[in-house]
Order: sequence, then structure tokens, then C-alpha cells
Amino acid sequence: MTASTSYWGKIPLWKSESPEQSFDITSDAFSGRIPVTRIEHWRDFSSLLESPFFNRIDTQCIFRGHRRFDWEMTPTLARVTENGIVTEEIAKQQLDMFRKAIRGRIADHSLLDDENEREHDELWSIGQHHGLMTPLLDWTYSPYVAMFFAFAKEDQTDEKDNPYRSVYILNKSFISDNELCPDIRVFEPKKDDHGRLVSQAGLFTFSPYDATIENKLTEVLTDEDFPDDELKSATEEEQPGILAKYICKVYIKNEEQQECLKHLRRMNVHHASLFPDLIGAADYCNIFMAEIGRDRTLQQRVSTPKPEPTVEITQVEQSALPQSENSASILELLKSTPESHEVEPTRIQLIADELNKYLSKSMVVDWQERETVQAEMKNATRVLLRKFGYPVNARDAIVTNILDVIGEGNDP
Repeated sequence: MTASTSYWGKIPLWKSESPEQSFDITSDAFSGRIPVTRIEHWRDFSSLLESPFFNRIDTQCIFRGHRRFDWEMTPTLARVTENGIVTEEIAKQQLDMFRKAIRGRIADHSLLDDENEREHDELWSIGQHHGLMTPLLDWTYSPYVAMFFAFAKEDQTDEKDNPYRSVYILNKSFISDNELCPDIRVFEPKKDDHGRLVSQAGLFTFSPYDATIENKLTEVLTDEDFPDDELKSATEEEQPGILAKYICKVYIKNEEQQECLKHLRRMNVHHASLFPDLIGAADYCNIFMAEIGRDRTLQQRVSTPKPEPTVEITQVEQSALPQSENSASILELLKSTPESHEVEPTRIQLIADELNKYLSKSMVVDWQERETVQAEMKNATRVLLRKFGYPVNARDAIVTNILDVIGEGNDP
């Protein structure tokens, strides 16, 4: 299931001058019953954060970033159930099994005491860090750390289109009030042997048993006894803006992912600072070298003249000829839109080559008769256009015509 272009037009655009009118509740598979808004560039996130709406007196917010717009607030342990809900029985079974499995592997033996309720939370935290499926959700006090996790990884060409990334904003002050919200707990571990929680300004929420966190929040906020006089007297149109004070989801246009990471790196938000271990250091170096490689490739395309075509064509070259023709046809298509003049020629050539490389792999014998293959090829085209910064307004035209172009180049 993919959100259409018209769907995003229904999501209100964030307006700093009227934040209460910037939210809506769509009650669908992507946004659920959580108030949502959208911004059209990651740079606008700072403006949103500076709004008085998110800086109310006696209110502390926490943040959670998602790479995809359609990911829900589902803890890993809930993913083993059909309905995405953690039961107390499943949680107890998982924790007991983990406690037994780590005997002889940890120095703090107090964590093995199943009678110590306080240590249960610490044990869940350790398990979360090491990949155990748990009922915990990671949050951070830093909105920029959340944005890092939303933009840290590139889109995959073999997945559904992902026009927006997202950041959840949760009112921690509200969640921490046991009288207002008794079923959702906030937990800040005291043990942090790996250092990541401190570096990421991290904390956890426990999802309630037998309900999703979204459903539990909705249940609490819409209860007639919930002590918010403004909410009680609000019209249906006003309710999303009021509920957003407690929880909301911000869709961020999925553009310029690499530029976003460079910006965050200048703020010292990157793999090496957030993951203070060897894995974090390695990831930091790998990403930095990948950026250098991309820049070097573009530079070589600018400085290296194209070789003159040879008169003789070998058998190997003949077999590659359709692919070369496809690349030329794709390049012509990319240059055909009015917006193409916004992109430097070397980048357009790079986009054409990358599209040709991926689409050529997908062109099985009967691809023109297989709708699923064609859909995957179109989606991959959209992902690659976004990745390499082809103008937004011209992408639909390219995606619509790409199969016709490569189809003509491969007709017998």
C-alpha cells in the first residue's frame, strides 16, 4: 500500500504563525489517530522546533525518528504477534528466557534476580541495546538526534516509494504523570555500559500490555474525564491542534538526504558521536568515504573527456549495445523536462547511468507483460531520482515515461 500524491496534499503544511491549524487526524493506515503535519524541507525542522507551540512552560518533549513515513510506533517484541500488541505473557516469557541466556555473560548478577522489579527495566534496556526484541521504544531528548535517525540511511531501490520521513514528538511531562497517563511508562536506565544512551540523550517508553501505544494514548486523551478544558470545549476541527500538544507526527520531505547528514555532522550529530564504540567509528568512516567517492565520481565526469567511438565493434560491445542505447534514451528523457536545466549535466548523466544500470537488471524476458515487475521498476526510478536530486516537479513525468523509453530501445 502506497500513499498517493493527492494524499500528501491532505496533510496540513506546518505554519509557524498558526500552529494549532497545522494539524489534522487522518485516521488511516499511515497516520493513524495521531495528529500530523508536514514540512517540505528538512531545514524547516528548526523553525518548527522554535515555535512556542513546542516550547510551552512546564512541558518537556521527547523525539523519535523514522526512516519511512509508514512505520508505526511498534516495539520489536510486538512484531512477532499478528496484531502488533505485546501481552504480559509474551513479555514475561522473553525476559525469563533472556535472563537465563545471559548467565555467565554479565558481571552484574543483580540483573538475574527475577524478584527485583527495578532490575527488570535495566535488563530490558541491556537487551534492547544488544538486539533483543523488547516492549521498549527508543526516544531522545534531542530533536536533531531524532532527525539523524530519520535520515541516516538511504532509501532502498527494492522497497515501496518513500516520499516523506518522519519524527514523532511526545509530551514527556504528560506521559510521566501517573495520574494522567498510568499505562505508559517512561524509563531512563541507570546503567549505560555502552555509552550510547548518554551520547544520544536517550530514554525509553514501555508500551502498555494488550494495547498499542497509539491506542492507549488516544483512549486517555479522548476520555471525558481527561482534565483539559480546552479540549472539552473544542470543535472537531480544533481538536487535532490541541491533541498535538501531547503527541504528533511530523512528516519531513525525503529530499537531500546526504545534505541533511552533512548539516547534522557540523552540529556534531553523526555516527561517531552517537555510537561511542568501534561500530560507530567504523560507520562514521564508511559514510565519510562514501561521500568522498560520490564527489570524486562527479569530479571525474567533469574532467574526463568522453572517448571517441571506435569504428570496429567487438562481440562483447555488441552485446552491451542495447544497454548503451537505453542509457542514451534515458538521458534524453531526463533532459526533456523544463526543470532539467536546474541540474548540472554531469549529474544528469550520472542519473541516466544509474537508472540504466538498475533497470537493465530488472528487464527479464517478459517484463513488458508483468505488471509487478513494471511497478518495481517505476518505484526504483522514483527512488533513484530522489537520491540524486532530480527536480521534484519533473519526477512524475520521468516515472510515467521511463518504461516506454527503455521498451523502445529493446524492441526487436
